[in-house]
Amino acid sequence: MEAAPSQARMGPVPPLPEEREIQARLLMAQVRHSLERVWRRAAAQGDFSLAPGHILQSILDRRCGLVEAHASELRAWMPQWGLEGTTGAELCRSLLFSSLRERLALPDELTSARLWSLLEQVDAAYEQLVVGDASSASESGYFAAVEHFREARRRILGPELDSRLFGLSDDMLLLPSKVDALLLSPGASVEQNVAAWQAELRRIESEHGVRLSELLEPMELARQELRLRESAGPLDEEARRAVMERRAGPEVAARQLEFRQEQQDRAERLSAFNAERDQLLARLRGEGLTPEQLRERLPEIDQRLFEKYHLR
Repeated sequence: MEAAPSQARMGPVPPLPEEREIQARLLMAQVRHSLERVWRRAAAQGDFSLAPGHILQSILDRRCGLVEAHASELRAWMPQWGLEGTTGAELCRSLLFSSLRERLALPDELTSARLWSLLEQVDAAYEQLVVGDASSASESGYFAAVEHFREARRRILGPELDSRLFGLSDDMLLLPSKVDALLLSPGASVEQNVAAWQAELRRIESEHGVRLSELLEPMELARQELRLRESAGPLDEEARRAVMERRAGPEVAARQLEFRQEQQDRAERLSAFNAERDQLLARLRGEGLTPEQLRERLPEIDQRLFEKYHLR
């Protein structure tokens, strides 16, 4: 009797419809988790409130390869999953929108197409009102232009949708300017300003359910506190170390202080280099050397001084 053909000769058994759906669900869950993790991290940064459409599109471009590769297999289940589109890119955009709608409690009547259209208008307003404003080259002009843009953004989106999408991002963007405002507040003591800044940090964490130490570089918070504490005069090294250690931990504080000391030492050596160089050139001019002769002597002078002050 002829033996039954082996499994290898028959080839792989196609998965059953139920197995294909399970595989598709796992793939979609993987992609959705990746999209959600990245957009939530991006939404906690100040840049998100300025150019959200560009940032979300960048996320899609980087995270949708799996969906695009399996688009033909996934389309069969799109209607029952509440997703839209005919291509992998459209399907992935729909997947991101469903995550945004769920996590941010977006209005039911807001469609994916409508949201993307609104975000394109927001991006265009930023380009016009901030990037295209010459006055934004200065710090004060920049924040004035940003405030003008935020007013336009609220008109485009409406106050409620604007707050849901950009409440945290705005707070992160404007936190440094809150420090500036405290430094300009008349009559307030250093301790009062620090207390007001700490209250603002607590408000942001409470209102948005986040930990700022996980969203900002620890040294950024340390630098903000140091700006406030140094408004009454320079702090000694121990006081600076205490602030840095409290915000960033002992290891980061030690590295920062070491780097700061290295920079100070180099600045002092560079100052001494420039002073001695100027003295040498003045002496040589006094001895009657012409400008051309001085230019010929400069490489040798600079080389000797570089070595003397360890600037290489």
